[in-house]
Amino acid sequence: MALLIKAGREAPENWIRAFNAAFPDMECRVWPEVGKREEIEYFLGNELPEGEFAKLPNLKLVAGTRVGVEGLLKDASLPRHIPIIRNTDRQRAATMTGWVLYHVIRHHRRFAEFAANQQARKWEHLQFTAPEKLRIGIMGLGNLGGTVARSLTALMYDVAGWSRSPKKIAGVESFAGAEGLPAFLARSDVLVSILPKTPATNDLMNAERFAQLPKGAYFINCGRGTTVDEPALLAALDSGHLSGAALDVYKVEPLPADHPFWGHPKVAMTPHYSCTGSASYGAEGVIEAIRKVRAGETLTNTVDRKEGY
Repeated sequence: MALLIKAGREAPENWIRAFNAAFPDMECRVWPEVGKREEIEYFLGNELPEGEFAKLPNLKLVAGTRVGVEGLLKDASLPRHIPIIRNTDRQRAATMTGWVLYHVIRHHRRFAEFAANQQARKWEHLQFTAPEKLRIGIMGLGNLGGTVARSLTALMYDVAGWSRSPKKIAGVESFAGAEGLPAFLARSDVLVSILPKTPATNDLMNAERFAQLPKGAYFINCGRGTTVDEPALLAALDSGHLSGAALDVYKVEPLPADHPFWGHPKVAMTPHYSCTGSASYGAEGVIEAIRKVRAGETLTNTVDRKEGY
Protein backbone atom coordinates (compact mmCIF):
# COMPACT_ATOMS: atom_id res chain seq x y z
CA MET A 1 0.00 0.00 0.00
CA ALA A 2 1.38 3.40 -0.99
CA LEU A 3 0.33 7.05 -1.03
CA LEU A 4 1.56 9.28 -3.86
CA ILE A 5 2.01 12.94 -2.91
CA LYS A 6 2.26 15.87 -5.31
CA ALA A 7 2.58 18.68 -2.81
CA GLY A 8 1.72 22.31 -3.44
CA ARG A 9 2.97 25.07 -1.14
CA GLU A 10 3.47 22.74 1.81
CA ALA A 11 6.70 20.75 1.96
CA PRO A 12 6.11 17.02 1.25
CA GLU A 13 7.89 15.96 4.44
CA ASN A 14 5.24 17.72 6.54
CA TRP A 15 2.51 15.57 4.97
CA ILE A 16 4.66 12.45 5.24
CA ARG A 17 5.23 13.00 8.96
CA ALA A 18 1.46 13.05 9.61
CA PHE A 19 0.76 9.98 7.48
CA ASN A 20 3.64 7.97 8.94
CA ALA A 21 2.25 8.56 12.42
CA ALA A 22 -1.22 7.38 11.39
CA PHE A 23 -0.25 4.52 9.06
CA PRO A 24 3.17 2.99 9.85
CA ASP A 25 2.51 0.33 7.21
CA MET A 26 1.89 2.80 4.38
CA GLU A 27 4.71 3.99 2.14
CA CYS A 28 4.65 7.65 1.09
CA ARG A 29 6.09 8.54 -2.31
CA VAL A 30 6.63 12.02 -3.70
CA TRP A 31 5.94 12.76 -7.36
CA PRO A 32 7.64 12.14 -9.76
CA GLU A 33 9.18 9.20 -7.87
CA VAL A 34 6.21 6.91 -8.48
CA GLY A 35 7.84 3.49 -8.15
CA LYS A 36 5.60 0.50 -8.83
CA ARG A 37 2.33 2.07 -9.95
CA GLU A 38 0.20 -0.91 -8.98
CA GLU A 39 1.12 -0.33 -5.31
CA ILE A 40 -0.37 3.16 -5.20
CA GLU A 41 -3.83 3.19 -3.64
CA TYR A 42 -4.11 6.85 -2.60
CA PHE A 43 -3.17 10.18 -4.17
CA LEU A 44 -2.76 13.53 -2.43
CA GLY A 45 -2.43 16.63 -4.59
CA ASN A 46 -4.24 19.01 -6.87
CA GLU A 47 -3.34 17.61 -10.28
CA LEU A 48 -1.20 15.20 -12.25
CA PRO A 49 -0.04 15.45 -15.85
CA GLU A 50 -2.79 14.39 -18.26
CA GLY A 51 -3.15 10.63 -18.46
CA GLU A 52 -1.23 9.75 -15.29
CA PHE A 53 -4.27 8.71 -13.24
CA ALA A 54 -5.08 6.02 -15.79
CA LYS A 55 -1.68 4.45 -15.04
CA LEU A 56 -2.61 3.78 -11.39
CA PRO A 57 -4.69 0.58 -11.64
CA ASN A 58 -5.36 0.15 -7.91
CA LEU A 59 -6.17 3.76 -7.03
CA LYS A 60 -8.92 3.99 -4.37
CA LEU A 61 -8.99 7.64 -3.25
CA VAL A 62 -7.92 11.07 -4.47
CA ALA A 63 -7.51 13.85 -1.89
CA GLY A 64 -7.00 17.48 -2.86
CA THR A 65 -4.77 19.77 -0.83
CA ARG A 66 -6.90 22.80 -1.69
CA VAL A 67 -10.56 23.65 -1.27
CA GLY A 68 -10.97 23.85 -5.06
CA VAL A 69 -10.63 20.67 -7.10
CA GLU A 70 -10.79 22.01 -10.66
CA GLY A 71 -7.25 20.78 -11.36
CA LEU A 72 -8.37 17.22 -10.62
CA LEU A 73 -11.71 17.37 -12.40
CA LYS A 74 -10.21 18.58 -15.68
CA ASP A 75 -8.27 15.33 -16.07
CA ALA A 76 -10.38 12.86 -18.06
CA SER A 77 -7.99 10.03 -17.12
CA LEU A 78 -9.20 10.09 -13.50
CA PRO A 79 -11.70 7.19 -13.41
CA ARG A 80 -15.25 8.21 -12.60
CA HIS A 81 -15.61 5.67 -9.80
CA ILE A 82 -12.69 7.00 -7.77
CA PRO A 83 -13.93 9.19 -4.90
CA ILE A 84 -12.45 12.69 -4.54
CA ILE A 85 -12.34 14.68 -1.33
CA ARG A 86 -11.53 18.36 -0.89
CA ASN A 87 -9.37 19.95 1.77
CA THR A 88 -11.84 21.44 4.24
CA ASP A 89 -9.75 21.39 7.40
CA ARG A 90 -10.52 23.50 10.44
CA GLN A 91 -7.41 25.65 10.10
CA ARG A 92 -8.43 26.77 6.61
CA ALA A 93 -11.90 27.61 7.90
CA ALA A 94 -10.31 29.67 10.67
CA THR A 95 -7.94 31.61 8.42
CA MET A 96 -10.66 32.30 5.85
CA THR A 97 -12.99 33.50 8.60
CA GLY A 98 -10.32 35.81 9.98
CA TRP A 99 -9.75 37.36 6.54
CA VAL A 100 -13.48 37.96 5.99
CA LEU A 101 -14.03 39.36 9.48
CA TYR A 102 -11.15 41.77 9.00
CA HIS A 103 -12.64 43.19 5.81
CA VAL A 104 -16.19 43.31 7.13
CA ILE A 105 -15.09 45.18 10.25
CA ARG A 106 -12.65 47.40 8.34
CA HIS A 107 -15.53 48.52 6.14
CA HIS A 108 -18.22 48.68 8.81
CA ARG A 109 -16.14 50.51 11.43
CA ARG A 110 -14.56 52.83 8.82
CA PHE A 111 -10.98 51.95 9.68
CA ALA A 112 -9.61 53.13 6.33
CA GLU A 113 -10.91 56.60 7.18
CA PHE A 114 -9.29 56.43 10.61
CA ALA A 115 -5.98 55.59 8.92
CA ALA A 116 -6.33 58.65 6.71
CA ASN A 117 -7.21 60.77 9.74
CA GLN A 118 -4.10 59.54 11.52
CA GLN A 119 -1.93 60.70 8.63
CA ALA A 120 -3.72 64.06 8.71
CA ARG A 121 -3.45 64.28 12.54
CA LYS A 122 -7.22 64.65 12.67
CA TRP A 123 -9.11 63.59 15.81
CA GLU A 124 -12.64 62.56 14.81
CA HIS A 125 -15.16 60.04 16.10
CA LEU A 126 -16.66 58.44 12.99
CA GLN A 127 -20.15 57.05 13.43
CA PHE A 128 -21.08 53.54 12.29
CA THR A 129 -24.26 51.52 11.94
CA ALA A 130 -25.20 49.21 14.81
CA PRO A 131 -24.04 45.67 13.89
CA GLU A 132 -27.57 44.24 13.99
CA LYS A 133 -28.62 46.79 11.35
CA LEU A 134 -25.87 45.83 8.88
CA ARG A 135 -27.17 43.08 6.61
CA ILE A 136 -24.44 40.69 5.50
CA GLY A 137 -24.95 38.08 2.79
CA ILE A 138 -22.74 35.01 2.44
CA MET A 139 -22.71 33.28 -0.95
CA GLY A 140 -21.77 29.66 -0.33
CA LEU A 141 -22.61 27.97 2.98
CA GLY A 142 -20.30 24.97 3.01
CA ASN A 143 -17.58 24.37 5.59
CA LEU A 144 -15.94 27.75 4.98
CA GLY A 145 -19.07 29.83 4.43
CA GLY A 146 -20.86 28.24 7.37
CA THR A 147 -17.95 29.04 9.69
CA VAL A 148 -17.89 32.64 8.46
CA ALA A 149 -21.66 33.00 8.88
CA ARG A 150 -21.64 31.69 12.44
CA SER A 151 -18.75 33.97 13.40
CA LEU A 152 -20.54 37.03 12.04
CA THR A 153 -23.75 36.21 13.91
CA ALA A 154 -21.67 36.00 17.10
CA LEU A 155 -20.67 39.63 16.44
CA MET A 156 -24.38 40.57 16.26
CA TYR A 157 -24.53 41.13 12.49
CA ASP A 158 -27.73 40.39 10.53
CA VAL A 159 -26.55 37.44 8.43
CA ALA A 160 -28.17 35.59 5.53
CA GLY A 161 -26.76 32.93 3.27
CA TRP A 162 -27.36 31.84 -0.31
CA SER A 163 -26.55 28.35 -1.60
CA ARG A 164 -27.61 25.76 -4.15
CA SER A 165 -30.03 24.20 -1.66
CA PRO A 166 -31.46 25.49 1.64
CA LYS A 167 -29.19 25.30 4.70
CA LYS A 168 -30.02 25.40 8.39
CA ILE A 169 -27.61 27.49 10.44
CA ALA A 170 -28.80 29.02 13.69
CA GLY A 171 -29.36 32.75 13.33
CA VAL A 172 -28.76 32.76 9.56
CA GLU A 173 -31.60 33.36 7.09
CA SER A 174 -31.38 30.90 4.20
CA PHE A 175 -31.93 31.67 0.52
CA ALA A 176 -31.45 29.05 -2.17
CA GLY A 177 -31.38 28.55 -5.92
CA ALA A 178 -31.84 30.97 -8.77
CA GLU A 179 -35.26 31.99 -7.49
CA GLY A 180 -33.85 33.11 -4.13
CA LEU A 181 -30.90 35.10 -5.46
CA PRO A 182 -32.59 38.48 -6.22
CA ALA A 183 -34.13 38.81 -2.74
CA PHE A 184 -30.87 37.71 -1.14
CA LEU A 185 -28.86 40.32 -3.04
CA ALA A 186 -31.41 43.06 -2.32
CA ARG A 187 -30.91 42.61 1.43
CA SER A 188 -27.07 42.43 1.38
CA ASP A 189 -25.37 45.64 2.49
CA VAL A 190 -22.15 43.60 2.53
CA LEU A 191 -21.89 40.67 0.11
CA VAL A 192 -19.29 37.97 0.72
CA SER A 193 -18.67 35.42 -2.04
CA ILE A 194 -17.09 32.11 -0.99
CA LEU A 195 -18.43 30.21 -3.99
CA PRO A 196 -16.44 27.45 -5.71
CA LYS A 197 -15.44 27.44 -9.36
CA THR A 198 -18.16 25.66 -11.35
CA PRO A 199 -19.91 26.28 -14.69
CA ALA A 200 -22.91 27.57 -12.72
CA THR A 201 -20.89 30.20 -10.85
CA ASN A 202 -18.93 31.52 -13.84
CA ASP A 203 -19.55 35.31 -14.05
CA LEU A 204 -22.45 34.89 -11.63
CA MET A 205 -21.75 38.36 -10.27
CA ASN A 206 -22.34 40.40 -13.38
CA ALA A 207 -23.78 43.86 -14.07
CA GLU A 208 -27.36 42.69 -13.46
CA ARG A 209 -26.49 41.11 -10.11
CA PHE A 210 -24.39 44.03 -8.88
CA ALA A 211 -27.34 46.31 -9.70
CA GLN A 212 -29.56 44.18 -7.44
CA LEU A 213 -27.43 45.04 -4.42
CA PRO A 214 -28.44 48.08 -2.33
CA LYS A 215 -26.74 51.32 -3.35
CA GLY A 216 -23.55 51.70 -1.36
CA ALA A 217 -23.11 47.95 -0.83
CA TYR A 218 -19.64 46.53 -0.21
CA PHE A 219 -18.41 43.45 -2.08
CA ILE A 220 -15.96 40.86 -0.71
CA ASN A 221 -14.67 37.94 -2.81
CA CYS A 222 -12.47 35.18 -1.42
CA GLY A 223 -14.02 32.26 -3.29
CA ARG A 224 -12.99 32.19 -6.94
CA GLY A 225 -12.14 34.98 -9.37
CA THR A 226 -14.18 33.27 -12.07
CA THR A 227 -17.36 34.17 -10.15
CA VAL A 228 -16.94 37.87 -10.99
CA ASP A 229 -17.39 39.80 -14.22
CA GLU A 230 -14.49 42.16 -13.48
CA PRO A 231 -15.47 44.97 -15.91
CA ALA A 232 -18.96 44.93 -14.36
CA LEU A 233 -17.45 45.20 -10.88
CA LEU A 234 -15.28 48.12 -11.93
CA ALA A 235 -18.28 49.85 -13.49
CA ALA A 236 -20.32 49.40 -10.30
CA LEU A 237 -17.47 50.86 -8.23
CA ASP A 238 -16.89 53.81 -10.58
CA SER A 239 -20.59 54.65 -10.75
CA GLY A 240 -20.82 54.76 -6.96
CA HIS A 241 -23.36 51.96 -6.78
CA LEU A 242 -20.80 49.95 -4.79
CA SER A 243 -18.89 51.71 -2.03
CA GLY A 244 -15.90 49.40 -2.30
CA ALA A 245 -14.56 45.88 -2.70
CA ALA A 246 -12.11 43.57 -0.95
CA LEU A 247 -10.65 40.98 -3.32
CA ASP A 248 -8.43 37.96 -2.81
CA VAL A 249 -9.06 36.06 -6.07
CA TYR A 250 -9.03 37.11 -9.71
CA LYS A 251 -9.73 35.92 -13.26
CA VAL A 252 -6.00 35.78 -13.99
CA GLU A 253 -3.47 35.06 -11.26
CA PRO A 254 -1.00 36.55 -10.65
CA LEU A 255 -2.95 39.71 -11.44
CA PRO A 256 -1.41 41.49 -14.47
CA ALA A 257 0.56 44.61 -13.57
CA ASP A 258 -1.67 46.80 -15.75
CA HIS A 259 -4.95 45.61 -14.23
CA PRO A 260 -7.20 48.48 -12.97
CA PHE A 261 -7.66 46.82 -9.57
CA TRP A 262 -4.07 47.64 -8.55
CA GLY A 263 -4.57 51.39 -8.39
CA HIS A 264 -8.30 51.61 -7.75
CA PRO A 265 -9.04 53.75 -4.66
CA LYS A 266 -12.06 51.61 -3.70
CA VAL A 267 -10.36 48.21 -3.94
CA ALA A 268 -8.48 46.42 -1.15
CA MET A 269 -6.41 43.50 -2.47
CA THR A 270 -4.54 40.43 -1.30
CA PRO A 271 -2.85 37.79 -3.55
CA HIS A 272 -4.97 34.63 -3.07
CA TYR A 273 -4.02 34.70 0.57
CA SER A 274 -7.24 34.46 2.55
CA CYS A 275 -7.40 30.69 3.10
CA THR A 276 -4.25 28.91 4.21
CA GLY A 277 -3.59 25.73 6.13
CA SER A 278 -0.76 23.44 7.17
CA ALA A 279 -0.31 19.73 6.54
CA SER A 280 -0.77 18.89 10.21
CA TYR A 281 -4.40 19.98 9.92
CA GLY A 282 -4.98 19.13 6.27
CA ALA A 283 -3.94 15.53 6.85
CA GLU A 284 -6.69 14.99 9.43
CA GLY A 285 -9.49 14.62 6.88
CA VAL A 286 -7.35 12.53 4.53
CA ILE A 287 -6.38 10.15 7.34
CA GLU A 288 -10.04 9.73 8.29
CA ALA A 289 -10.96 9.03 4.65
CA ILE A 290 -8.18 6.46 4.21
CA ARG A 291 -9.28 4.68 7.38
CA LYS A 292 -12.83 4.49 6.04
CA VAL A 293 -11.64 3.16 2.68
CA ARG A 294 -9.54 0.50 4.39
CA ALA A 295 -12.49 -0.49 6.59
CA GLY A 296 -14.87 -0.65 3.63
CA GLU A 297 -17.00 2.20 5.01
CA THR A 298 -18.87 4.77 2.93
CA LEU A 299 -17.14 8.12 2.46
CA THR A 300 -19.06 11.31 3.17
CA ASN A 301 -18.62 14.79 1.72
CA THR A 302 -17.06 13.55 -1.51
CA VAL A 303 -16.89 15.83 -4.54
CA ASP A 304 -19.94 15.88 -6.82
CA ARG A 305 -18.25 15.85 -10.21
CA LYS A 306 -21.34 17.18 -11.96
CA GLU A 307 -21.50 20.22 -9.68
CA GLY A 308 -17.73 20.67 -9.52
CA TYR A 309 -17.31 20.62 -5.74
